[in-house]
Amino acid sequence: MISGIAHDMAADAPRSTGSGSRPHGSDHAALVALGGLAAAVAATAWWRAAHAYQLRGRTVLITGGVRGLGLLLAREFGRRGARLAIVSRTPSEIGRAEDQLRASGLDVIAECCDVRDPRAVADLVRLVVGRTGRLDVVVNNAGVIQAAPFEHAQLEDFQESLDTHFWGPLYLTREALPFLRRAPGGARLLNISSFGGRVGVPHLAAYSAGKFALVGLSETLRAELHKDGVLVTTATPGLMRTGSHGKILVRGQHEKEALWFGAGVATPLTSMSGTRAARELVDACVAGRAHATPGLQFRLAEIAETLVPQLAAGVKAIIAGRLLPGPSDRATGEVRRATSEVGFGWLTPLLPNAAARANNEIR
Repeated sequence: MISGIAHDMAADAPRSTGSGSRPHGSDHAALVALGGLAAAVAATAWWRAAHAYQLRGRTVLITGGVRGLGLLLAREFGRRGARLAIVSRTPSEIGRAEDQLRASGLDVIAECCDVRDPRAVADLVRLVVGRTGRLDVVVNNAGVIQAAPFEHAQLEDFQESLDTHFWGPLYLTREALPFLRRAPGGARLLNISSFGGRVGVPHLAAYSAGKFALVGLSETLRAELHKDGVLVTTATPGLMRTGSHGKILVRGQHEKEALWFGAGVATPLTSMSGTRAARELVDACVAGRAHATPGLQFRLAEIAETLVPQLAAGVKAIIAGRLLPGPSDRATGEVRRATSEVGFGWLTPLLPNAAARANNEIR
């Protein structure tokens, strides 16, 4: 209809043959473009109104929810009125996170569960539904980060990554789906993959393999579960200042690997605030968006990977070959160590250490 009106207006308008006038075809194309833009804006507004989603009173289950990004997501969901169920496989971290959230006046239960164990996941879902009476939002956030030259990456690293980043979310999604489908007003599934699940990052082969697998699963679920009122959001955040820099598992030249990762989270140019990332991810989940990548620098990098893949590959090759540390000797390089054990040397004062304390990454 809009394009028809535009055509009639263009047809009735007097034509000028002056050298500064625009040709009739150009007017028509411009008006059609404006009409299309107006239709797109209207469609976006309709989508948002039709999928308005309130969190108050809903139960949100967050794996890896006791520290780092998971804890920040819990705070943000809780601030908006959700009842929280936070999960970790590390018992020592659970009580501290639960106490922090309760001290903020949030409604929370905390449970120990290894998402790599399908029986434990089934028990977890039954327990959460039994205690809260419902399940509305599931956040697959549990993760592990391994950094190493490919020469030192072990098969167990790849297995661990796939178990945590792919099989864990698959187990939980299958167990949660019957309850999500029954959730009044629809449900949400937020899968926290990574920038490394869209872009292959040097020295993160095992990590990226698991995160790429999660992206494929998540985007397929988005298409298939829409009919059931379950809107799936695939999140691919980049480096964030959540305080998790001490939890990276490194092989190779341990000190240099730790320094490079630390340098990445030390500046706003190469990382973003964990609090802001959590807020944007919850916004995307509530809105039912298909995809969310917090941080302009990471969105631009994803776009470059798609539009100019050869150039992006060349840049990554230069980074891997000339900037990142090379392999170490086999005896020491294949030993895996946490960055908190290795240390960051002179870089330590520049790291987001306050975030690490606030987000339960260190005591």
